[in-house]
Amino acid sequence: MALNEAKIPRDNVDETKEEVGRLQQYKNLTKHEELRRRRTECSVEIRKQKGADMMMKRRNIVDDVEEEFASESEVDEPKKQPTVRLSNDEIKSILSNNPSENDMIRCFESLRKSLSKTKNPPIDEVIQSGLLIALVQALTVQSERVQYETAWALTNIVSGTTEQTIAAVEAGATAPLIQLAVHSSSQISEQALWAVANIAGDSAQLRDYVIKCHGVEALMFLVEKLEQFTDSHVRTIAWAFSNMCRHKNPNAPLDVLRVLAQGLVKLVQHPDIQVRQDACWAVSYLTDGPDEQIQLACDSGVLPHIVKYFKHAENLVAPALRTLGNVATGNDSLTQSVIDLGCLKRLVPLMEKTKSSSITKECCWLISNIIAGTHAQIQSVLDAKLLPLIINIFQYGDHKCQFEASWALSNLVQGGTVNQIYALMECNAVPALCQALKQTNTDMLTNTLETLSLLMTAVQDCYSQELEVLLDQVEENGGLDALERLQESQSERIYELAYSIITQFFTDDDGANAENNLATRSDHDAPWSF
Repeated sequence: MALNEAKIPRDNVDETKEEVGRLQQYKNLTKHEELRRRRTECSVEIRKQKGADMMMKRRNIVDDVEEEFASESEVDEPKKQPTVRLSNDEIKSILSNNPSENDMIRCFESLRKSLSKTKNPPIDEVIQSGLLIALVQALTVQSERVQYETAWALTNIVSGTTEQTIAAVEAGATAPLIQLAVHSSSQISEQALWAVANIAGDSAQLRDYVIKCHGVEALMFLVEKLEQFTDSHVRTIAWAFSNMCRHKNPNAPLDVLRVLAQGLVKLVQHPDIQVRQDACWAVSYLTDGPDEQIQLACDSGVLPHIVKYFKHAENLVAPALRTLGNVATGNDSLTQSVIDLGCLKRLVPLMEKTKSSSITKECCWLISNIIAGTHAQIQSVLDAKLLPLIINIFQYGDHKCQFEASWALSNLVQGGTVNQIYALMECNAVPALCQALKQTNTDMLTNTLETLSLLMTAVQDCYSQELEVLLDQVEENGGLDALERLQESQSERIYELAYSIITQFFTDDDGANAENNLATRSDHDAPWSF
């Protein structure tokens, strides 16, 4: 049967105010905003598969490799001669006695290598020895080799705990590191920016301090010169952007995010896949906020580039889905912007081919937020043939995917027209709903019961000739037995929904079954409410 409303016959029902009034008794036609769900958890789950290089902080642990950074005129010792590791006391002694440039290089290179140890780097020992101040002061020494070594050492210090990062910030490292981030030497620039990104990645407060020290201006300066940098350097730039956009409570000021969004437009188009990946995660953080924050991302023009990621590898698909899902949590206008990007037609092949449960879950979450929109937006989902996929996931997917699919179905019956709700019967959703009644998760059971109840009510009101078919399907698929068991649930809400469905649709005309069911639910065994 066609989904077009004009082509579906109704049983003694016409388009009158009386019909609308009756529908409003059981449908949530006015609370689309409340049905949308923002992500409240961090993005760790979907990103955990990407390894340490995707974390908020990164260490530079290349060790025991002589850098060919300096020219022979800068370093007198033979390039292949191994550097002797100096103790902290030896370093302090040398730096306290009018050191030459070579002395400083030797000291800070030794210190950097100690801090580059893979396991248990001596960060606290360096801080407690007082050498942190020397490292910060050395950032302004007019020697590129000294600046490079100290920026590297500080990168690994601020990759540590919050306390260790704060110690470096309080020692005055932030501003000179930002100055070096725009250095003419690409190696110094990248290393210093790496340290700045670690500071910004620690917390919202330190991110704000980086902003105060003109970190955003430095990033935008670098974005204008992307073509001059190596892929490694641009990756660090993109990762720095992601840390600047990452934190909530508080979010970065809107004027700052607006500027960063313009830089992200360039980064999401970069040919390197890791650059695009980090840039897209940055956009996902930027859109994880209030409508005003989402709107500035839309205004920047970045989203049309991100929707193209659906055709690429899953490490690009994941942040693209999260970004568009975030946008869909906004008001109806923002939700419509996602539809207008053409993402719905791209979801079908993506959901059919992916073997990743995380990707499937994000697809369901995105769809559920679009279904929480207007009737026209719900129809867009139906027209894209996504409802059969949602029902299939609801029946056969893993638990987390089923849970997201349950929200999509629940939003459909709460916000859809009668014809849109009836699409559940057309797509054979009843067996999946009955199977889901055997779940133990309270939220999923609630969604399922609400979906089944409102589907039955819609059919009863407007497709009464189909009601007997629907009731038979429920009973044949074990739904009635499950409903009777759920009347023993400790959840008051689940008990009420199950009892309501049975008394409204499965009792004899004399109401005997209803009285019997009610009698078994005495005051002393009433469920606890959670």
